[in-house]
Amino acid sequence: MRLKSIHLWALGVLLLGACAEIKLPGQSGQPEQPGTTDRIPPSAAKINPMADVPGDKPLPALRGTVERIDCMTGSDDVHARIAFEARGGQITSFAYYSKWKPRTCAFDFERDTQGSKWRLTAGGDTRVHTPQGRFLIRTLPDAYVFEFEQVQRQKFCGMQGEINGSMTIKRGTGAAQCSVIGIMDTNDAYLDGLYRSRQK
Repeated sequence: MRLKSIHLWALGVLLLGACAEIKLPGQSGQPEQPGTTDRIPPSAAKINPMADVPGDKPLPALRGTVERIDCMTGSDDVHARIAFEARGGQITSFAYYSKWKPRTCAFDFERDTQGSKWRLTAGGDTRVHTPQGRFLIRTLPDAYVFEFEQVQRQKFCGMQGEINGSMTIKRGTGAAQCSVIGIMDTNDAYLDGLYRSRQK
């Protein structure tokens, strides 16, 4: 009987501990990244990253002037960087690198190469499908916006979690200027602890 009581007590402690970890919407528990105030919430529904999206169609032929941009935001120890090439406003390739010292993430994709699928959305944007997640690239008159959708970190960063959010790169400003929303959130217990330790 005493053993049964101990088991019930232990189960109660575990359940209370689990409840304490539940966070309400808007209480992510993630540290604020310097210079960012808005957040794009992670998508609630899981996507099939390689599935066709209704209304998307093949990309048109490339025409126009070539742009090459390389931009970084953050500090030496914590930053996000993107380099890409565009022709006539259409992205032809991009490479992303981020650093939470000592952890890093890196990936690159090129149009019409094996392993990714590039499509034109009904709104005229470029959607890039990869097995690890999707990207939506918007071309605006004054900026390029890269939106990350459920990009799995394990392959690119060697750690758990997803990259969700966006990176905006200004066009025609001389020196490249960029900013991020959400993509540098830790979503990882190790990085969360590392960041908090540096704030003390």
